[in-house]
Amino acid sequence: MRIMIGTLSKAFDLSDEALRFYEKKGLVRPKREGETGYRVYERVDIQRIGNIKRMKNQGFTLEEINSVYTGMSEAQLRALYHRKAAEMCRNIVYSQHVFEHMQEALNVLQCASELINVPQSVSYDTVYALEYSSIEEMWERLPCDPQRKDLLRQIPLVSYTTFINKEALFGAPPVVRKGLFISDRDADVLGIDRSLFRCIDAHRAVSCLFRLENGAFPIESLLKRLSAFCQERSLTPADDIFTVQLVNFVDPDSRAVHYARMVVPLAQHAV
Repeated sequence: MRIMIGTLSKAFDLSDEALRFYEKKGLVRPKREGETGYRVYERVDIQRIGNIKRMKNQGFTLEEINSVYTGMSEAQLRALYHRKAAEMCRNIVYSQHVFEHMQEALNVLQCASELINVPQSVSYDTVYALEYSSIEEMWERLPCDPQRKDLLRQIPLVSYTTFINKEALFGAPPVVRKGLFISDRDADVLGIDRSLFRCIDAHRAVSCLFRLENGAFPIESLLKRLSAFCQERSLTPADDIFTVQLVNFVDPDSRAVHYARMVVPLAQHAV
């Protein structure tokens, strides 16, 4: 059985360039025919390309696949498969957490008209935060700290946030700070050293969904709603207020729209 490169690329949904790259790596060895030197693939190459496709779909890199076909013992192959299986398990868990954030955003889009500006009691999570006096300070300091800089690569598991002093709920001037935060569950997935972060216990909390347009942040009106809700129920804020980003988009009128939650952590005795 002999197949031309065009037929093979269509069969496996691979570009001609990919097949030539496999040849360059020594993974396949097509023969050349005729004066034009057309590549012709025989049965062994076709089987090899099928195996390469399978292993790539399983998450193996071309370097790892190349090592499999350049001389590897069964013990080494088992070790490689164990390593890749563990890597896939981590990726599945990571993807599940990303899915949960997507589902949360979808729920907001579906229920925004009912939930917007309505405080409600929630059980959130313990969160771990990095805090800065301003956005400018955050961006000035991030390049100097590789570990913190890496956090930005983990969005949406890591999120930008705005902090507001809890005293603002009782009439004090709002003191706004910026930062990054991650929930306890997501920190587990990323293996983050929590000792580097400020810990905020938000298992008991009050949350209020809000909408921004073109960056206009209605802090005062949100604080009034949250303050009234807490006072009516004798709820005691235990830590500073923080925001949770959910959805960003530009609407047909060219307005930058942003949905987020404002969260008030409560004292543990609150009900």
